Amino acid sequence: MANIFARSPYLIRIAESGQNGSKVELFLSATTFSGSPQYTLSKLIPASNDVETLYDISPYIREYISFASCSGGQSAAVPNPTNERVNVRVKRYKLVSATYTLLDTTDYIAFDGSTYYESGYNFDLGNYGLDAGNYYYNPTIDPGKIRITTGASFTARYTNLSTAVVTSLAVASSTFDIPRVRTANLNEGNKVEVLNGASAVQVTYYFYPLEECKYTPVIIDFVNKYGAWQREFFFKASNDSFNVENTEYNLLQTDSFNYNTLEGQRKVFNANGKKSIKVNTGWVAETWSEVLKQIMLSERILIDNKPAKINSKSTELFKHINTKQINYSLEFEFTYDAINSVI
Repeated sequence: MANIFARSPYLIRIAESGQNGSKVELFLSATTFSGSPQYTLSKLIPASNDVETLYDISPYIREYISFASCSGGQSAAVPNPTNERVNVRVKRYKLVSATYTLLDTTDYIAFDGSTYYESGYNFDLGNYGLDAGNYYYNPTIDPGKIRITTGASFTARYTNLSTAVVTSLAVASSTFDIPRVRTANLNEGNKVEVLNGASAVQVTYYFYPLEECKYTPVIIDFVNKYGAWQREFFFKASNDSFNVENTEYNLLQTDSFNYNTLEGQRKVFNANGKKSIKVNTGWVAETWSEVLKQIMLSERILIDNKPAKINSKSTELFKHINTKQINYSLEFEFTYDAINSVI
């Protein structure tokens, strides 16, 4: 089954010879499809010598995807929450005279991910919600999870990086969240391999424990380009800030000849505050710039399990040939008021 990453446009094309229009029926469901489409889209052809009709279905898909919290766990594979993805069925029709004829039916699984311009249109990023590579975590905190979509007889194999002890999890024919690190491997780290039914390795990850003696690591969970939660640890110094905004007005004195000097001439109202934090990665590899780009492009971020947005809008993407020790500093703002203003 193909994947759709709905933060980028996903185009359905209908260009049948002789058609004077077309129609798309779009079915969206977290489980099984209903008998009626959630959306029906139709168009007439632009001209008799231009019969192509295009439909971007991504905006309709995104309405059915949301991210509440980044749950963890180091023991088992659990089904990926159904609110973080949606099953999609597309029925394409051509219109000839006044009659619609079904052309085909295609099923997809859709995520709130995105593709880069260089990849072209309708690019499929694959079935794994995390780039293969090396990752570091604080061994006293949940290292996070990996979203995977699997076929029949798939397994996730964990190898302890110190003892080489191997354990496995069954992850067949569904979309799962699997632990990055098994509980027994927290102190040493582990390698994670996803194997298909023929025991061929599909993707490999390495997770290494890193203890920070001086600073308290800051946990950043964000929805990455795959539309999956990704956890990163900013190990080095962090700085908290507090900013207050209010509206000021000139106060009318109650008695111009005998005014109260304790009242003053100006007052404020609608006073409220916002908190922000500046964090540092510590030394990272040159390839970490890809993680950085995904954080900066993310629309859903939690910092120490609090909602936030990134204020850093630009940064140099360092290269080891120019900068031998790479550290990134980022600034985030928590997306809520200090004084409760929810109504």
